[in-house]
Amino acid sequence: MKERGPSCMRDPRVMELAEALKALCDPNRLRIMCYLSAGESCVCHVEHELDISQQLASHHLNVLKEAGLLRSRKEGTWTYYSVERDALERVNEMFGGFLDYRKVREGVARAACERAEENC
Repeated sequence: MKERGPSCMRDPRVMELAEALKALCDPNRLRIMCYLSAGESCVCHVEHELDISQQLASHHLNVLKEAGLLRSRKEGTWTYYSVERDALERVNEMFGGFLDYRKVREGVARAACERAEENC
């Protein structure tokens, strides 16, 4: 029997993408990713640039790091963060693969809906 629906519905990477999107769903985290895309920075600069507290900056940086989107390095008492390019590339590829606007088929009814209403 042929499986129904697009292959992305069965792709195990959907869970990986969902976890990355959860980490990115906060506006401050998106702003941090944007800021760090220009280069590494310490927590104090992140908090200053985003106008948020040190605790909040550290929290968001840790969420992004735990999701694998950032890496950190220690230098004395300072911790510097930078974007994990390979992880971000993977998220971009998965997102584009699963939700590419060019794949959206407008005005096309699903075959099951045409055959029987109870399948919809």
